[in-house]
Amino acid sequence: MSSSESTTTGVAGLKKALGKLESYATLVGILVGSGIFVVVGQAGALTGPSVPLAYLALLPIVLATAMGYIVFMSTPLGNCPGGAYTHISRTFGAIFPAFMAVWLQGVAYMGALGLLATAMGEYVKFIFPEVDPLVAGSVALIFFAGIQFFGINIYGRIQVGMFVLLLLAIVLLVGPGLFAIKLENFTPLFPFGLKGFMAAIPPLFISYAAFESLAQSAGETKEAQKNLPMIFVRGLVATVVIYFFMSLVAFGVLPYQAAAASNTVMADAAAQYLPVGGSLIVAIGAIMACTTSINATMMVPPRLLLVLSDDHLTPKVFSKLHPVYKTPYIGQIITLVMALLLMWTRTLDAILAVTLQAIFLLYIIHGVALICLPFANRKLYDQALVKPPVWFTVLGGCVSVIALIYCSYSMLLNSWKVILAWAVAGTGIYFVAVMQARLRKIDLKQMLMDQ
Repeated sequence: MSSSESTTTGVAGLKKALGKLESYATLVGILVGSGIFVVVGQAGALTGPSVPLAYLALLPIVLATAMGYIVFMSTPLGNCPGGAYTHISRTFGAIFPAFMAVWLQGVAYMGALGLLATAMGEYVKFIFPEVDPLVAGSVALIFFAGIQFFGINIYGRIQVGMFVLLLLAIVLLVGPGLFAIKLENFTPLFPFGLKGFMAAIPPLFISYAAFESLAQSAGETKEAQKNLPMIFVRGLVATVVIYFFMSLVAFGVLPYQAAAASNTVMADAAAQYLPVGGSLIVAIGAIMACTTSINATMMVPPRLLLVLSDDHLTPKVFSKLHPVYKTPYIGQIITLVMALLLMWTRTLDAILAVTLQAIFLLYIIHGVALICLPFANRKLYDQALVKPPVWFTVLGGCVSVIALIYCSYSMLLNSWKVILAWAVAGTGIYFVAVMQARLRKIDLKQMLMDQ
């Protein structure tokens, strides 16, 4: 592919239309979602007012987890969508572990869409009490699916606009709040000791879940192999800074007992120092947090289906692009319908049990792939633009895997039956796809070796 072509077209005909600004808006926008407005209070019940320090303590773990994406995205794989699926399958030359990881990921993202839309609807109801949250959430899902149907460039513009509004709302929340902090609220800093502090790490890590969504935009990002690795680093660091200051204000303004008992901790904190109408700012900020997350999350499942279809693991129709807009519109329609069904049939609780655990399992398998990359696929490792020494690459992968096993252990005990059921379903789909490939005389293993 010539340099001029690489700026306009990508793998499978996807348009290269996203720049650095759109990528930052995607990454930070999906992370600073509705979670920060809720989990910060829940973590306070475990560790007290030391939540801001817990967010800082997570930075090396988050960067170690992101290292896999930083390295893989700097290889030629960074120019195409697929994310963890592509990285894992091309490292080991085997499709099954990658397929299972991404199968759970796809289910998780569709469930996350329903959860985000429902949360957004509740904040809309806060402003307009007569609005049904489910209706508002459904309108949001249809709106953002429509945006992405008509082109990735429109997605990027809308995402940047909402991201700017989100940052403005955060500045209006945090700026005045820094002057309202009461130092006595941080005494004692660790009321539940080291055990409580460590217990707060897993739920706070959830705030960083889904950062890998940015990898799915690679096929539509200009100079993705060069730009996306550093965007991962800078975007994650910026997110940690935002989380730190938001939680600092929350626990500096409210006693940790009050923050821990609140499901709307940022709103309760803002009510202490913002003038009349401050709650409206909080609601708008929460809506922007939800919508930026919905828009970015909506992008993921269609591109997963696209890559799986290219590898003959799902029907070929899923890799079909719109003849004009060059978007995976079939996958977009399926994603929208599934998210709406999950939301309106009120089966989100069952999906929630899978959503967070599936993302943790995905990161664990991806971390193992990073550890094995220099040995299992040295050629790919040597092609990376960001190539740490082998010992450092292995160390980063080990830190990530160990930390994620710690974070996911208690969740797995509570959700293993649901995870197992989805895994069995995914295994069945995989073997049906393998049998169909054999009937068409397609050697899936050889296909990987040829790429």
